[in-house]
Amino acid sequence: MTKTYNIILAGYGGQGVITLAEILAQAALAAGFDVKQAELHGLAQRGGSLECHLRIGEKIFSPLVGRAEADLIIGLELLETLRACYYADPNRTTIIVNHKYWAPDPLKVETKRGKMVFESLNRFAKNLKLIEAEKLLTENNLNLSMTNTIMLAAVAKQKVLPMSEEQILHALRAKIKPHFLSDNQKIFNLVDRL
Repeated sequence: MTKTYNIILAGYGGQGVITLAEILAQAALAAGFDVKQAELHGLAQRGGSLECHLRIGEKIFSPLVGRAEADLIIGLELLETLRACYYADPNRTTIIVNHKYWAPDPLKVETKRGKMVFESLNRFAKNLKLIEAEKLLTENNLNLSMTNTIMLAAVAKQKVLPMSEEQILHALRAKIKPHFLSDNQKIFNLVDRL
């Protein structure tokens, strides 16, 4: 890889966005790349808006992705992913996003607005892939807190990263506590069906 590969990860605090960024950074280091990572979040960490920047290449000097420079946006929530489209270029950016839309009113299901957000994402992406993470986890009796692993597996299976699926799995094994590891590895097999 001769150019820099830029990734934006978007979601809310508590979803595992930072863990996902750390796993991808470790996989890139194992692949022999220089890596820079930064998190941008407000005062509210759990439940607050969260954006991670990850830059991979031969020599990286800044951790921040510039406007319209993202090669990949990984979104753990639709609306936060739409906000991250500031970094998207419709001619180059792949967006892999979880279908989840967190409604402002927790008593309402906002499927109509979620569909509108997803349709808006199409304008910013060269390639757009919707992942129904919660459905896959529920159908397989897995913990909903593993949405970030579903997204990691989906990205690895899309083969859009400059590192291999095995390097990503190796970084996952190094990061995850041993008693959660078998469920996390099971997710990689489930995502083959997407």
